[in-house]
Amino acid sequence: MFGLALSGLDGSPVDLEELYVGSLLHDLALEAPTPGRCFAVVGAERARALVLAAGADAEKSARIAEGIALHVTPGIGFERGPLAPLIAAGALVDLAALRLGELAPELTAAAFARWPREGCKRHLAACWRREARAVPQGRAAASERYALFSLVVRLAPFAE
Repeated sequence: MFGLALSGLDGSPVDLEELYVGSLLHDLALEAPTPGRCFAVVGAERARALVLAAGADAEKSARIAEGIALHVTPGIGFERGPLAPLIAAGALVDLAALRLGELAPELTAAAFARWPREGCKRHLAACWRREARAVPQGRAAASERYALFSLVVRLAPFAE
């Protein structure tokens, strides 16, 4: 929902189905880290298999997988398409309130009413720290080390 809203603000058209599926599956492997392998890459591989099994063509499944694999890349831009930056931007609205002020308050209120957070901040921060420990040279570890990502999530101005 947030990625789609930001797509309109940024003037970045995106395939709605790809954004929906990529957003739905982008943290597929975050809860159970694979030592030495980035959760986004592992999740992208799993998502690609799921999307192919659901009947999508190879190109669509590859775009979705790439969007998921790249969504945690710092500074990811639109040069490889809109999917990764829009998944990232939507997730950062939801987790850290980044760009929240650009969205209509009615949109965010409706989203949080429909999908209550119910411990989201604590849970995600804990998952992020586990991922950083499992992949110490990975992107989660770098964002934890240099940007205190789990703390930023916990301090986001949302009810738990």
